[in-house]
Amino acid sequence: MKKIVKSIFVIAISAFLLTSCEDEQDLKFITPAQSFSIITPLTGDSVILNENTPSNPGISMTWSQPDFSTPTEIQYSVELAPVGSDFSNAQVLATTTSEFITVQSGQLNFAALVAGATPFVQSPVDIRIKATVGSTDPVYSNTITYSITPYGCLGQFAVGAGIPSAGWNWDNPLNLICDDNVLTATVTFANDTFRFFTEETNWGSGRNFPYYTGLGFKIGSNFENANDGDSNFRFVGTPGVHRLKIDENSKTITAFQGATSANSYWLVGQATPGGWSWNGNNESELGLIAPGVYEAIIRFKPDGDANFRVWLANDGTNASWGSPNRNFPSFANDGYTIDSELVNANDGDSNFKYIGPDAVRKFTVNTITKVISVD
Repeated sequence: MKKIVKSIFVIAISAFLLTSCEDEQDLKFITPAQSFSIITPLTGDSVILNENTPSNPGISMTWSQPDFSTPTEIQYSVELAPVGSDFSNAQVLATTTSEFITVQSGQLNFAALVAGATPFVQSPVDIRIKATVGSTDPVYSNTITYSITPYGCLGQFAVGAGIPSAGWNWDNPLNLICDDNVLTATVTFANDTFRFFTEETNWGSGRNFPYYTGLGFKIGSNFENANDGDSNFRFVGTPGVHRLKIDENSKTITAFQGATSANSYWLVGQATPGGWSWNGNNESELGLIAPGVYEAIIRFKPDGDANFRVWLANDGTNASWGSPNRNFPSFANDGYTIDSELVNANDGDSNFKYIGPDAVRKFTVNTITKVISVD
């Protein structure tokens, strides 16, 4: 009896070992992939995106297949990140199991703006492919730098003690609405600090004072660099309700008193961006920034006649030509000190003539001190 039991035990062990050997022969281990590369596009290639064709191809990509040593389905993710970054905040443009993909213009445009691309300016971004198989560690292709000229702009946010309704938290951030690359909001300012952000709740998306000056923005007198370690904005104007505007077309940041333009003056003339026209928004607003102080940040053009006049009202139509207005002698005879870059045009209407450089300038009329300056 013992021999029979022993024999059965030996047979069972033998069968287990034979089965184990067969299973081991069938096991396939996925080894790390060899490096793989993006074939198209190449570093330095570029695209100009058009808001009228958001469904058109924005980027078409192909790449080689990584060798995982074992036939298996590979999942690819196309990642986009700010140029020169480590992809820690990469966006996934698309996923596929093929070695090619096309991303639509609208999607690429949005991703480029989130990555910090400047609207209507050729801006580089980094792109790579991530390959994964099951639970194995991902492998990555080479990185290419692709230049994108995006359109439009993203809405932005602002928080900080300088905006009491928001404070330094994300419970109720100020929301700036974007239209035609111009961000606007009505905000009650206090004399304190704040910062702009491109992504809600993301502290890493902040844009401080040097960010804008580094891009060549001209910033209104109501703001200064707080020099507080984070170089935030500090509001130094008259506390209260202001119309805040970040114009990414003209690269200006302004804040005018009041929720409307009822108390503003207006500049019209050949030296101003809109010329001698009231059509659309051609006139340049000379907004109230403090009691009796009006300011406009505009590009003055010395070409041609380079003349202009100050209007004290604007009804939104060509009927504004009949609104009260003031020329050079009107201010000079009233005892104003006028900047040397402004002279009497002697053009029959004695308009102002701008003789400074072709540049974005800060034009200020201080009715308290009776000074007209160009900075």
